[in-house]
Amino acid sequence: MQLTIIGAGAIGGTIGAHLARDGHDVLLCDTDQAHVDAINRSGLSIEGPVENFTAAVRAVTPDGLPGSIGRAAIAVKSHHTALAARLLRGRLAARGYVVSCQNGLTGDAITAVTGPGRLVASFINFGADLVAPGRILQGNAATVRVGEPGGGAITPRVAELAEALPYAQATGNIMGFLWGKEAYGAMLFAGAVSPLSIAETLEDPRWRPLMLAIAREVLAQAPVPPEGFDGFEPGDLEGSLARLAAFNRGSAKSHSGVYRDLVVRKRKTEADSQLGALTGPLTGYVVRLIHAIERGERPCDVANLEELAGYERRLRDGRAAAPGRP
Repeated sequence: MQLTIIGAGAIGGTIGAHLARDGHDVLLCDTDQAHVDAINRSGLSIEGPVENFTAAVRAVTPDGLPGSIGRAAIAVKSHHTALAARLLRGRLAARGYVVSCQNGLTGDAITAVTGPGRLVASFINFGADLVAPGRILQGNAATVRVGEPGGGAITPRVAELAEALPYAQATGNIMGFLWGKEAYGAMLFAGAVSPLSIAETLEDPRWRPLMLAIAREVLAQAPVPPEGFDGFEPGDLEGSLARLAAFNRGSAKSHSGVYRDLVVRKRKTEADSQLGALTGPLTGYVVRLIHAIERGERPCDVANLEELAGYERRLRDGRAAAPGRP
């Protein structure tokens, strides 16, 4: 299978390296010239506890994309989706399609460029980090699903992707998996306002009511039945916290990508693009806290998590007004 992957970072690079190693024709596209140069010079290395290998794969910056693309994957941060999709305008072949390999609900931003019927969605939960040009840490192996955004039968293009993508299985309810990830992701955003690891924020009794409440707030908005994965079960949120903590303790990726964006890479997070469209006081408060950290007005500190937990208690007791800007 030939696949052009726009975004060669943690997710896109990991997928591309696995596909290239398995003999697929992969072209990676990334805006980071140093990363592109390193891949072309020495290959793309996957490191960590899962396996270690280097894949020979071609990489280009956006100006090097070919004029016609049959299959594309978008694997950029969700707030860069529209820019990535515009790279496909005039390039996507008549029968071509795009698979979104992203967190968040990005389908509308892609179909606004490609038109209807050209999108396949995927759910990806393995942990990975870009640690240096040409090098990606894959922290674990986890659930990957692919399906048509409208649900229903497994189409030929979904079947071919499920056959090729690492760890993938086809599903008739891909949006259910993405909404499950929205709830889990909201917990990760909440935990990212402190330096604690993912496992620590999920298993500590101090944060348990907060994590349960924020997941419930998101799941209440799901328009489809949410699906479970890797220990997360929408019908058993209390049990999910312990299972998710154990799952994350088994990963070499201890902190979320949100935390890395805030503290390590000091760049804008996906808070607006992933949580901004949701309603609810807790998700709103999390976004406000993250914005304050992004602006340098607050440190990333356990005090932020304590503030969130206190706000959740006041909400539960009926004593909380709508939050202002933290």
